[in-house]
Parts: sequence; structure tokens; C-alpha cells
Amino acid sequence: MSIKTDRAVLTVVFTTFLTFLLLFLLPIRSFGIGAIWWLYPNLLFAIGWFGYLIQLNRNTVEDESSQLLFHSVLFGSAATATYLPMDWLFSRKLQFIVYTSYDFGINVTTPIGLIMTWGLFGTLAVYCYHRLEMFGLHRFAASGITGLIAAIGSVVFYGLGKELWEWNALRVDNIPNIASVPIFIPITFLFIYTLCPYYFHRKQHALIAGIRCGLFMGIVMFSSFLIFWRL
Repeated sequence: MSIKTDRAVLTVVFTTFLTFLLLFLLPIRSFGIGAIWWLYPNLLFAIGWFGYLIQLNRNTVEDESSQLLFHSVLFGSAATATYLPMDWLFSRKLQFIVYTSYDFGINVTTPIGLIMTWGLFGTLAVYCYHRLEMFGLHRFAASGITGLIAAIGSVVFYGLGKELWEWNALRVDNIPNIASVPIFIPITFLFIYTLCPYYFHRKQHALIAGIRCGLFMGIVMFSSFLIFWRL
């Protein structure tokens, strides 16, 4: 059973994948435009369409599709904002990931375009979880499938984003990779989104659930890094 927002979400999944695929395949640097700016057309498209759907039915209590999309956006935004300090640790202190393309002349933090893209990923993931629940799957089955999709997606998108970052700039040899992506990245995403039932325990508000997710993501990401680093 489809709802009004499904087509928009699936389309954004496709355009996001297409954006990263073009970043991977095309000689981006020869165009004279920073790779990070190639993310913005897709971001503006997603924000515009999602915003339109949410605004269109904001006063319709019975319209569960726009409510679901709105709360998914809140979740993705809160999770990303909460995780940012950990990303700063990885990129600025540990330098395990080095960003090679910046927007708005800011090179002291994560590029804004990437922050927004991560928020979009979080939105899509939790939307997937709730839709699987609406199809009648048990919440743990839905979260397990979502975690698996998130893990595979992290390998695909982080692998395709070679123009945006460099993994393992310090050349820590004992951390295995999957398609150039450190193995603890998909493991973290698998674990994090399998915990969706915990974030939304007792019908928790999407903002609180997102903050929980961001905190757990930071803890699990750093713990996984330490485990593989010391193996």
C-alpha cells in the first residue's frame, strides 16, 4: 500500500544515488567547480519537494504521509546535528577522514553540503523503517532490514564520494576496508539503525529519537574505530 510521499522519497533516493555516481564517474575537477557544489542541486530538489508535500497537508490531521515525512526530516536533522562533534573529532583531531572539497570558504568543520546530505540520509533511513512497519512487519524485523540497507548504502555512497573525502589519511594499515570504506562504517550503520525501536520507544518524539540516534552513532563509531585500530 503506497502513500502520497512514497514517490517523492523513492525519487530522491534515485537522484541522490545518481549525484554520487556522477561524482565518481565524471572528471569533476576538470570542470573547475568544487565537488561539494555538485551535491546542492539534489539537496535543493529534495528540500523543495519534501517541503512542498509537508506544507501542502500540514493542516490535515488525517494525512499520515506528510506527518511521517515531517517527523523523518526532524529525526534526520537531529541525528546529524548530534553526531557532528564526533565527525569533528575524526576529521580535525584524528584526521582519519580528510575532506577535500569545501563550500562557502569554510575549512574548519564538515562542509555544509555534506551535513545536509547526511541529514537527508537519516531522513530516508527512518522513513524506510516506518514504512516497513506500516506494511505489517514487526518493528525489529523492520529495523533489521533498515540497518542492512543503511550498511550497504554507506559502503556505496562513501565509496562513490572519492572527490569529497579521503579515508584513512594517516594510513592505519590494520583497519580493513570494503571498497575503500573502513569496515567499521557499515558495521556502525547496521547496528545504529537496528536500534530504531529503541529510539522510538513509547512513541518518542522524532527530535528526541534523532538525538538518541546521533549519540549512539558517535559512541558506536568511535568505539568501532578503537576496536579495529587496536586489533
